[in-house]
Amino acid sequence: MNIIDISQEIYQGMPVYPGDPTFQSRRVNSFKQGDMCEVSEVTMGTHCGTHVDAPLHMLPDGQPLECFSLECFIGPCRVLTVPYPVISEKTLEELNVKPGERILLRTDPTGKYNKHARFNPAVLSMRAAQYLAQLPVKLVGIDAPTVENMELCDGEVHATLLRAGIPLLEGLRLEEADKENYMLSALPIRLTGENGAPCRAVLVEEN
Repeated sequence: MNIIDISQEIYQGMPVYPGDPTFQSRRVNSFKQGDMCEVSEVTMGTHCGTHVDAPLHMLPDGQPLECFSLECFIGPCRVLTVPYPVISEKTLEELNVKPGERILLRTDPTGKYNKHARFNPAVLSMRAAQYLAQLPVKLVGIDAPTVENMELCDGEVHATLLRAGIPLLEGLRLEEADKENYMLSALPIRLTGENGAPCRAVLVEEN
């Protein structure tokens, strides 16, 4: 069995979406202070690093994270290599995306953005989002901080997918995922009533 970690590392100074809270860690108890154990206090945004978006993230009447079944985040998935700045409906049609699939969009196959701690600007077009929502697929993941155009930032791509009940898995690292078919595990932290949560995402490949 080969396990590929497709999550971002969480550390102080890591890049976060503009305007989001930064990751902070503070040692509360330590051996150096004479304490019997080590304990840290950490603060971070709900969309820090590799994370899941819930409908509440973009829809005023949207459901919180617990509306999603755990089945959404565990099971077979397809990694689709689409090294384009904008992923179109035509591209998804050519890749024969089917209803009920979990799809991960691999737009940065060389990992050049992750190597330099920079954001990958790849996005889904509005028509592509509508196509996936109409199928619908079970989950959409991407190796970018958001499925949305960061300059336009109108939230419509998010809203289209989330309104269809499709969880979004953002901030992935897919440079090592050079095959198409894997088993995915990407369970978000069990935060109640929240608009999203960080997760530890891995791909499993049977030998």
